[in-house]
Amino acid sequence: MTRRRLLVLSACAACAARLLWPGAALASPLIETAGAIGGNAGEQGVVAGPGAASTYFNPALLTDADEELLLGFSLLSEQMGVTLDGRNGGDVPLIVSGRDVVTPGGQPLGNSVVPTQWLQQGCPGGSGQGECPPPGYLARPRQSQGTSGKTRTYLTLGLVKHLVKDRFTLGLYTMLPLSSFTTAQAFYPDEREALFTNSLHPELYGDRLTAVSLVLGAGFKLLPGLSIGAGLSIGLANAATSADYVNDATNYSTLLLNNGVTTQINVAPTAGVAWRPIDALRIGGAVHSPESFAIDTTIDASLPSGTESGATLREVFDWMPWSVAVGAEGEVVHRGRYRMTVVGSIDYAFWSSYRDRQGNSPSMYGSDLAWRDTMSLAVGTRQSFGSWRAFVDLKYVPSPVPEQVGRSNYVDNDRVGISAGGDVALKLGPARLRPGIQMFASRLVPRQNTKDGSRIVDELPDGSVFGSTHDPVPGAQGLQTNNPGWPGFASGGWLWGGTITVSVPL
Repeated sequence: MTRRRLLVLSACAACAARLLWPGAALASPLIETAGAIGGNAGEQGVVAGPGAASTYFNPALLTDADEELLLGFSLLSEQMGVTLDGRNGGDVPLIVSGRDVVTPGGQPLGNSVVPTQWLQQGCPGGSGQGECPPPGYLARPRQSQGTSGKTRTYLTLGLVKHLVKDRFTLGLYTMLPLSSFTTAQAFYPDEREALFTNSLHPELYGDRLTAVSLVLGAGFKLLPGLSIGAGLSIGLANAATSADYVNDATNYSTLLLNNGVTTQINVAPTAGVAWRPIDALRIGGAVHSPESFAIDTTIDASLPSGTESGATLREVFDWMPWSVAVGAEGEVVHRGRYRMTVVGSIDYAFWSSYRDRQGNSPSMYGSDLAWRDTMSLAVGTRQSFGSWRAFVDLKYVPSPVPEQVGRSNYVDNDRVGISAGGDVALKLGPARLRPGIQMFASRLVPRQNTKDGSRIVDELPDGSVFGSTHDPVPGAQGLQTNNPGWPGFASGGWLWGGTITVSVPL
């Protein structure tokens, strides 16, 4: 691909991206991270705390929930640090800027290979050797544009309504970001990201925590101790076309373009069951189907020379896998107005079919680098005394990401957390309400990833020569790479947050 063609397609992609600002994305990434809000459900929404959040976690529990309107103000802070190991060599030399390099296979060196010095220090526009055309090339040092370290706020709304008492119930549950409203940020998990932010980014957090999350569901009681339910996570999928005429590849202000956008509704179903074989025991289970928010971009570019080129690209955001959750809640103490139960649940998620933001499977980097399915565990207790309720949960969520020894740089960590909260029913004159508070904190367990140099793309292959003279290119021996994760990186940090809730009986 020529430098001119690359500039043209870059310009067109930028134009298309500008009009692709998304609508509502699907629910799970944010809701799964925050846990169930209200109802004393905490991290055990599949079996405990029937309430509005059951619409997502297990809609079969809606038949046991009180009729209520739920309002919550939530805060979630993502503090994941990424530390890159220092580089000792391996730089792409400045000589490649002349674009007169041919690989041993006889092909011109790709335009995506740029000197490491340009990335770290930038390149002032000029005509000298190793310089780039005006206006120059902005510096993008390694990890200078990381995307963690953000605290976000949300409005939580829920509704439970019995249409047929003790038989059929409707539920609604949503979390609405109050800042950074619905962002979708793509990045490459390999050396190509050096051309953009030259940084590593948390794979399962970041923009995934800004989605508008809306779930509708219903529960139906088949027998006095057996209920089933179904829910739908609702979102939008966008498709865009950008037809562009490039008058001047160095002056984008002369670009002519016609853009078009189409939007369709996507739904992802959930099915649940709740069984109470005896009064002191409840068993629950739920199945969540895959969810994602995809943007398809079609670019058609025309040049004054008569050359036309086009491509359709797909980016995938907020991807969540098939998952199956089961749990049990058993009463261990019941004395007068005091009651205590113990709760346990597991959640098996099929992350092995994950698609990253570029729509690729991690297995493309090697079968041993494919993501693995995970089983999350949660245990806790619920206690009530009269109108007071409280809960404490412990949860372990393993990372589906194997050690990143090769080309890929997926950043993720095991998570160990605690969640606690409570509420109380009050009567203020004729008004009845139940204010509550809950908090959680999760440790992102530190991990180190050390690269195997033999599995990194050599961006200036050994044996490369100058196209004009066929002389060897100095500095081509060994590994040269701009992969921001080479020779290794470490990650760790915290997720923490809390919610103030008020539920009003209907």
